Amino acid sequence: MKRFYRSLLQCLLVATILVAGTACPSYAAKKYTLESALQETADLIAAEQLIPANANIAVVGFVESTTRARWPLSSTLEDDLSSFLITKRPGKVIAKNHIDTVLRELRITRDDLFDSQKRKQFGKLASADLLVSGTYWVNRQTVIINITVVNIENGLGLFAHRVKVRKSEFAKYILNYAK
Repeated sequence: MKRFYRSLLQCLLVATILVAGTACPSYAAKKYTLESALQETADLIAAEQLIPANANIAVVGFVESTTRARWPLSSTLEDDLSSFLITKRPGKVIAKNHIDTVLRELRITRDDLFDSQKRKQFGKLASADLLVSGTYWVNRQTVIINITVVNIENGLGLFAHRVKVRKSEFAKYILNYAK
């Protein structure tokens, strides 16, 4: 009899969670496409009160979170987020080719941008006030992308956003996994 009540209680708990997840938007996971995730992020960055409207933005430094490696997805995220930000803040997003040129001139890598002195050197030469970067990781069904906006001068985080995108949105070569 004890086993019966335990099973019944477990079933009721699972049913409650399922109903709450579908009836209450705050409990239900929002499903994104890559485009909608980056579009929403650009909208949120543009609307963020802590981010000055006249700040120049460099989108650089996306890496896979467990290996810190730059997969093909890194460039895709940087390019697409830059494009969406340009529509929201025309004339305030640093072009990727200029970012690459500055990195070469300073002989620093994207990882070096986390060092405060190198980040400041980069900001001055690139005329950037803010750095938009992030990490991502791939699990069984989703790609989780964490995006942050950092003040180049003082290193303070001004904005953070996390999105989950269905893994099926990506080609295998972009996610850098075999078979």
